[in-house]
Parts: sequence; C-alpha cells; structure tokens
Amino acid sequence: METSCRQPLSFPDCRQGSDWRGYLSIDEVWIGRSGFDMGATLRPANVAVRRAPFDRTMRRSVPEYFDLSQIGHKHWEAFNAVLHVGSFTQAARLLRTSQPSISRLLKELQERLGFALFTRADGRSWPTAEALALHDEVERSFVGLERIAERAAQIKDQRVEQLRIVSMPALAHQFLPAALARFLKEHRGVAAALQVQRSETIASWVSTRQFDIGFAMLPMEKPGVDIELFDPAIGVCVMLPDHPLAARDVITPRDLHGLAFVGKGRDSFAHLPLQRALDDAGSMPDIRVDTPIAAVACELVANGVGVTITDRFTAGAFTSRGLVWRRFEPDVPYNFGVLFPSHSQRTELVEAFMHFLRSESPNWRPA
Repeated sequence: METSCRQPLSFPDCRQGSDWRGYLSIDEVWIGRSGFDMGATLRPANVAVRRAPFDRTMRRSVPEYFDLSQIGHKHWEAFNAVLHVGSFTQAARLLRTSQPSISRLLKELQERLGFALFTRADGRSWPTAEALALHDEVERSFVGLERIAERAAQIKDQRVEQLRIVSMPALAHQFLPAALARFLKEHRGVAAALQVQRSETIASWVSTRQFDIGFAMLPMEKPGVDIELFDPAIGVCVMLPDHPLAARDVITPRDLHGLAFVGKGRDSFAHLPLQRALDDAGSMPDIRVDTPIAAVACELVANGVGVTITDRFTAGAFTSRGLVWRRFEPDVPYNFGVLFPSHSQRTELVEAFMHFLRSESPNWRPA
C-alpha cells in the first residue's frame, strides 16, 4: 500500500520570490515497495501529478507512524554531518566513510521518517525546511553525547569536577578564555567546556541543563532559566590610533556627526539606545556599513572604515589589532546577562567560578 503525508516545504529559491512554493503532499511523496522517490519531492502547483488516497492514520502518534526502531546512530550521524558541512562528499570525509554510504544512510532515514530531508536543485542537494527543523533537535542530542564522552574521559583522568559554559561571541573572544585559564590554574581537579553560540540557542541549551552557565545579551525571557545581569558592558567608541577622535578622552554623539561610522544594524539590541542618543543630539554619522556583530564592526574599523560604538569586552579584544577606544557619553548599555538552569541548585564549583568572574569583570583589560 502506498501512503503519504502532507507537510509544509520551503525551497531556497522561495526567498527570492520564486513560484516554487508548496507542500510535500500525497501527490509528491511516495513511500511504498518502490522506496522513496527523491525526484518527486517538489512540484509547482500547476503540474498535474498522480493522486493517491489520503491515509489519516499518518496523523496518529509518533510510534505508529515513524519506524524509529529501524533508525540507528549512524543515520543521525550522517544526517548531522551533511547539515554541518553542506555536502555528502565532505560529510563522508568527515566521518571517514564513502559518499555512497552517506547517501544510503540518508535514503534509509528518509524512508523511515516518511518525509523528504533533501531536494535537488542546481545540480546539488538542498536540505528541506523539515530537515532544518529536525537538525535543531539532532544537534542538541549530539551535544549531549559529546558531553558524555568528555565526562567519561575526565573521570578516567581523575578530573572529577566539570564546568560547562556556553557564551555569546563577545565574551568568548578573549575575556572568558583568559579568566577561565586563570581559574583552572587555581582548581587543578576541574575540567571545563566552553561553547560559543547565539543568545537564543544559549537560553535553550541552559534551560535543558546541557550547560551550567550561559552568557547572553539581555533583555531575554526564557522558561527554565534564571537570568541575572552580569555586566552592563557600557559602550565605548572604537577607532584607529591616528583617528582625530583618538585625541579626546570622551566621545559624544555630536562628535560623530558626519563622520564615517559602522552602525549596529536595526535588529541589534544596542541599536535603539544608540540611535536615541544620536537623535537627541541631532547627530547624523555617515553610516558606511551596518552590522549587528560587534567583532565584524571592529574588524571593519581596523581596516579603515571609520569608527564604531561597541561593548568594552569586544573593544578590548581588538587592541591587538591596533585599535584604541574612548569613553562614550551618554551611556549605551549592552547588558550582558548570565543564565543558569532553573529548579536546580547551583554547585559550589559554579558559585566559585561566578565569584571569580565577577571580580575579574570590572577592571578587565586584555593581556
């Protein structure tokens, strides 16, 4: 018997206004004795296709629909590798296997899940919207497996305490590695893991207790996490040492009027308070580039694209690139927060590290 299900499908070209927009439906996906039809996963709405009766049992609970007992670790490993590196060939190299083996594993995975994970376009395979949604869960699972393996190795080496930290790039660039290195010198029996992620993912990982501590930009609301302000991270003005503003101790919005400037991007947390300060002063910098990523803004400044306003942690990390920074008034807070899992008691190790980190933060300067 041939059955199918109806699931939303996005295609890369839809973002450019293409007419290819539709669904994985009973006339597009066939799961039966002939296997999974990779070539029929996407059709425009006006193409006549063969119809099959809709089977409402496909909407029942997961155990009735998915043949999960036939899906093994190797299937998820191949899927995770392809999504990470972007091609079947590179995934095969990463896993030290052959490209046909990767293709076979993913074909089996699609058959057993009952929906398409990849579609062909422009001579290559693209992940479907379903694959991208599924990968979020798979990646969290693999992070958990990596933690188990790391913990086993640490126990074998008699390092019995572990500190698991996930951070946004601004703190992970230089401040956290330097502070963590000093902390570990004082705590010889401790091992640590430091991951870097965007703030939204950090909150999810901390809420599921995959990490003991997370650092992210505020404001933020997320069930399952306790949130505290770690550092207001007041903004500073960053520039090359030969820039005319480098002769001043304090930079104001009026000083930026007409100057080449790297903006924060309208979607960044810091955009509104900075724009408000500029508007109140009637200042209009010459915005050459907009970017919400502080490190990108500083790299642009290091390459001669004007000045920018950023947090002092990122500014300090770029002194090695020859940049200098000056106080900016009025204050533009970046508000770096620290996240802990809710409903679980913090260990003495976590409390000790946070006490150490808070003592390091106010006077931190890069080495």
